[in-house]
Formats: sequence, C-alpha cells, structure tokens
Amino acid sequence: MEKFMLEGKSVIVTGGAKGIGRFIAHSFAEQGANIAIADIDEQRLVQTSSELGEKGVKSLAIPTDVTNESSVQAMTEYVYETFGSIDVLVNDAAVVPHFMWRDKERWPKIEDMDTSFFWDTVLGVALRGTFLVSKHTVPYMREKKKGHIINLHGGGGVTPPGALAYATAKDSLITFTKFHAEEVRDSNICVVIISPGTAIATEDAPEEARNRMPGPDFVGPRFVLCAQVDMEMSGKLLDFENDELVVKA
Repeated sequence: MEKFMLEGKSVIVTGGAKGIGRFIAHSFAEQGANIAIADIDEQRLVQTSSELGEKGVKSLAIPTDVTNESSVQAMTEYVYETFGSIDVLVNDAAVVPHFMWRDKERWPKIEDMDTSFFWDTVLGVALRGTFLVSKHTVPYMREKKKGHIINLHGGGGVTPPGALAYATAKDSLITFTKFHAEEVRDSNICVVIISPGTAIATEDAPEEARNRMPGPDFVGPRFVLCAQVDMEMSGKLLDFENDELVVKA
C-alpha cells in the first residue's frame, strides 16, 4: 500500500467514533491522512479523535447528525476551512437495529416494528445521511476536480430476522452509488460502494454475535484501497475475495 498517495489528504468518516468507522479512520490515519470524524456519539468521538492524533495526523472531532442538513453543512464547511480540501468521504454512519436489543426480543418481525424508529431512524441515517453528506461534500471535490466517495454496503449477504429496514437501506445504496457516480464523473469524482465481504460484529454487538463473527479490524485497510481506485471503478459494488478487490455489480 503506497502511503504517499494519501499522506496529507483530507478524509471525512461519518459514524467514525466507533465500530467499523473507527477502524476505517485509524487505517487512513496510518497512511498519513488527516481525519475528520463526524458522529452523534460525542463521548466516543472525542476519544477516537484523540487516538488518531497520537498517530501524528490532524484530527477533527465534529458532533454531527447526518440526518440534519444544517448539521451536515456546518460539518463539511468546517472540514474544508480547516484542511483546505475534502479528498475522501466515507459514508459509514448507520443504525444496526438487529444488534440493539438487550432486554427484549431482538428479532422483531415487520408487524412488530416501531415505524418511526425502523423507517425514520434506520433508513434516515443510512439513506438520508448518505445523501446529505454527499450533497454537501461534492462541491468541494468539484472545485479540485477530484475525490473519492465510499459508501458502505451490508455485511456478507446474511439475512437475520429484524434486519429488514437495515438491509433495505443498504441495498438501496447500491442504486444510489450507481446514479451518483454518473452525476459527478465529469469532475473526476469516483463513487463506489464496498461490501465488507462478511458479516461483522462490532463492539456494540451482543456477546454471542461477537463470539461467532469477526470484528471490524480487518475492514479499515480495504477502504484505504478503495480510496485509490481508478475512475473506471466508479459506480461499482466492490467486494473482497481472498483479499483481492473484485467488482460484484
């Protein structure tokens, strides 16, 4: 991996305070990139930003609600004013409802789902959030005539009960990526979506899930690779097979 390609570049990672996003942020920092993590979890945001700073890069911890346009606009403006560019955007922010239940049934069927939570919150963070952050990042990339936007697909094609809203949102991002890529192709902005290749259990997952599924630590370097792919990959769903980058769709 060529460190010099990302050294000094500016990277935004939404949902970067914890889980997969935290490991993504660390992987970019290890390549010398300056990192802005945008997350609603302010306590973990500060902690992760401090960890990144210890790697010798500039790090911004920006409390951000990706479903709120004013919050997103303020975040992207601050990143640009501070770093002077936005070279890479990683849209990682998501709500994983099938890992959120502790003291009640964890796998609600559609008729048992709380409508506001599952459709406004889960789809709102994944779809509206990706839309808003992309919308307010692209103008800065157009100005420089370059950039990479990396969206995140779901994990490994598994279909656990209770994951209906999450899976719907993640699959919708494949189409979003395809069409957005064509809108910005003339500005040399590459938009891809990456699948982790397997289901992943983050630190907030139930213990039984963490015992049988891999953690997110292996995922970060894959996003670094996706931030260096050529324009011919734009609009594609990317995956990894035997540690090799492959086009899935």
